[in-house]
Amino acid sequence: MKLAVLMCLAGALCFGLMACVSKLAERKKCNTSALVVWIFAWATLFMAGQSFRLAGKFQLTGPVVGLAVGLGICAAVGYFAFQSSIALGKVTVAWLMMNLSAGVPALVSIYLYGEKMSLLKSIAFTLALVALLCLFQGNRLETRVNASGEAA
Repeated sequence: MKLAVLMCLAGALCFGLMACVSKLAERKKCNTSALVVWIFAWATLFMAGQSFRLAGKFQLTGPVVGLAVGLGICAAVGYFAFQSSIALGKVTVAWLMMNLSAGVPALVSIYLYGEKMSLLKSIAFTLALVALLCLFQGNRLETRVNASGEAA
């Protein structure tokens, strides 16, 4: 169990670092799409190696391959949408929205698998919604201040 929690934290850290590198590449006028493709390619090779090492013999059925390809495409589209949004504006709002998407599988898990909603989970969901509202309100105020500053 400790290893699973450690791996979750490492995954979150690495995903966050990938976003930081993407923003840095965008600011340096590098091809961020190519960077992300290479990052995902190396991750795919690493995970395939891990899967072969741990599982030994693969039994890939058509539905499993189809699901993996479909979800991989969804992940790529989501990340490229994030990249496009940070190129157009501030990284904070885009990054928060992307991270809040982690609530989707949590809600699905609660609904489909009957996972219990604890007090801590309720507080986490509430804080995420409050953070989102604060960011949008701050963005609206900043836009209003910039518009009035430009008009003067």
